[in-house]
Amino acid sequence: MAMPGATVIAGIEPIPTSFPEKMVIKQRVVTLAMVVLAMPIVCATFISKLAIPPFGSMGIGISLFVLPLATIAGYVSGVLEINAKRFAVFLLMTGILSTLSLLGSEPFSINSMAMLFAVHLPFIFAVKSEMDGKILSAKALDFFLNVSLIIAGCGIAQYFLQYIVDVRFLFPIENFLSPSFVVQHFNAQGVLGYGSQVYRANGVFMLEPSYLAQLLAVALIAELGTLTRWFRLFVYGLALLLAHSGTGLMVIAVCVPILIVSRRRWDLLIQGMVAIVVLMMLKDYLNLGSLLARSGEFTQGGSSGFARFVGGFYLFDQVLWDNPWRTLFGTGAGTFGQFGNHAHYAMAEMPLFKMILEFGLIGASLYFLCLAYLLFSSPASKILGLAIALTFLLNGIYIVFSQALAFGLLVWPFRGAGLERSSMNKYSFAARSESAILHGAGRAS
Repeated sequence: MAMPGATVIAGIEPIPTSFPEKMVIKQRVVTLAMVVLAMPIVCATFISKLAIPPFGSMGIGISLFVLPLATIAGYVSGVLEINAKRFAVFLLMTGILSTLSLLGSEPFSINSMAMLFAVHLPFIFAVKSEMDGKILSAKALDFFLNVSLIIAGCGIAQYFLQYIVDVRFLFPIENFLSPSFVVQHFNAQGVLGYGSQVYRANGVFMLEPSYLAQLLAVALIAELGTLTRWFRLFVYGLALLLAHSGTGLMVIAVCVPILIVSRRRWDLLIQGMVAIVVLMMLKDYLNLGSLLARSGEFTQGGSSGFARFVGGFYLFDQVLWDNPWRTLFGTGAGTFGQFGNHAHYAMAEMPLFKMILEFGLIGASLYFLCLAYLLFSSPASKILGLAIALTFLLNGIYIVFSQALAFGLLVWPFRGAGLERSSMNKYSFAARSESAILHGAGRAS
């Protein structure tokens, strides 16, 4: 007997008329959740070099403000909620770092401390417990891979079209937008080397070539962990090389061997050797000699590689190691620039250098332990988490590229404690195939 207000179809149980409405509502909720999860990825890519005056001249992009707004919008709209465990870790981190700043040898900056906490606050959020984190994380990573494919295509076009097209049109944001609306102090339109007329690809939208390389390294690791679509791998890999930046290769060098061993992907060894042979044959056409030459930057005092990865250790010799109090408790939040201006060697404000100098060995150790928990407590693939974690060490803390990738791919899609342990053990990457999304199964040629 049919229920009142129900539609009857021969041979099928009556369906309440409210069913379509419920499905529409559910689809709207999923769509809203995906908009929230997509915003961090957009912040890391399409709007990463845009700025609001006067912040652009300070090297601060609009993403630093859009990301907190996206967090608030997600919370107010009912998509995100506070995760109790992550919130406890965040409070522990902020409390101890604040105390260490009081113990620091120099007056600390409240603004610097507030900004440090603000860029990490979104870590405490996750999708609401009634939402399916598996499906949302799959959709989020699929969106990320599609965005990466578009930007990789832009990078390849930039590199090869520069020989026949006015370079201004290949770097439109740098050349046609007012400088006050573009993030400054980055090598956005860089050449291969001193005296070279060949420009490195930045994918049009990325801050500089190194960020393009890191983005595509993460995308390549994600693709290798799921469907292994060879056309996409080729596009990601080629664009990464055309960026002529070693940071992306660092991520690949660490993560790919781990992926091969942990997944028993021995086939990648043979394919990798074939790729290396092909690249050696084409190295002159792709100007790979300049990329290989950059490995010597670690010993060249005025180079970017030295400043980013070596120079800070000389600053520690200069400021910390002969002062036990500073070594343990640091010089105080916001003092890096003060001491960096008097450094004997070129150096950059990298996270490792900044945290050790400002918060000492105690504070830096606590910070990186908390960051590791926030990244690796996610049920997402640990190899993907490692790839994103490495980008944290390669960029400044206030450039929210790494945080944005972590929020969109590792942290927000998962409610953490609400997942069964059995589900966590099965988690892998996301891709078009749901089996590949959830279990890492299936590879496409």
